[in-house]
Amino acid sequence: MFACDLHTHTIRSDGHMTPIESIDRAASLGLKVMAITDHDMTLPAIWKGIDLVSYGAEKGIRLLPGIEVSCDTWNDDVHIIGLYCNWDDPAFADLEHGVQTSRMESYQEMIRKMAKAGYQVSWQEVLEHAGKTDCPETVQKKLVYELLAAKGYAVDWAKAKRLVQSVPEFQTNREKPDPVKIIQLLHKTGGIAIMAHPFLVKEHPPYQGKTMTRFQYMDMLVDAGLDGIEASYTYDKSSYAGRDSKAELEQQIRSRYQSKGIFFSGGSDFHGDQKTGIPNPRELGECGVTYQYYTQHIEKLRK
Repeated sequence: MFACDLHTHTIRSDGHMTPIESIDRAASLGLKVMAITDHDMTLPAIWKGIDLVSYGAEKGIRLLPGIEVSCDTWNDDVHIIGLYCNWDDPAFADLEHGVQTSRMESYQEMIRKMAKAGYQVSWQEVLEHAGKTDCPETVQKKLVYELLAAKGYAVDWAKAKRLVQSVPEFQTNREKPDPVKIIQLLHKTGGIAIMAHPFLVKEHPPYQGKTMTRFQYMDMLVDAGLDGIEASYTYDKSSYAGRDSKAELEQQIRSRYQSKGIFFSGGSDFHGDQKTGIPNPRELGECGVTYQYYTQHIEKLRK
């Protein structure tokens, strides 16, 4: 159990717990710091009439409003987490609006391709299963994968993700922002930029017409000003298909970037899947950073 979990999601994107439920669960588990980093959207200061940061403080939780931005049109799972930004900056509203349009269109196209191939799935089913009929623009791919698993096409959402990714005909590239520009945006708005789950990125990602190794891709982002890389992560409960353990993957990150001044972040990628009844769901604090490491290092990045 880690006292600081810097990567979590709520019902506002593809999680299953509300911000309040997530804070309550963090408090019950003894966490001290939790970042809510919903996909491509900022966390409102007031949710359902409750000041979230103040509510967290009352529960003994330092709540960090954040964002996880899906980047790079030609690569899946290139996600940059932003923390400590000025969330009132209009650039975030523009980002959210642009992402919602392209995301919904691409997911609808993917589902049409799957239906044509014989999969019994529709966009309306996705919305109903995810409880998103009133806000279809907030649907995330994980919710599509959960429906596929529920319909028996895979044993769980992670296997469903691998299934979809293994069929070239199902792929739809939606327009996503350049990761370097997102790093610049997060810095411009006073925040820090952290690369999430680097080993979910393909082994040889293309970038601007060139193909490189996964580590070269990370190096490129570090050279562009990346502040941190997620080292402690729940790869064993994700779609990661490699053979290395999550401890081995963490050590690879630490070994390569120890001398680069990189903040070694960590998080569970908690989605509140306890509510769905799946076996062995990711738990808050399962991965993360110690409170001592957090206070010694992340505060320095803000100065």
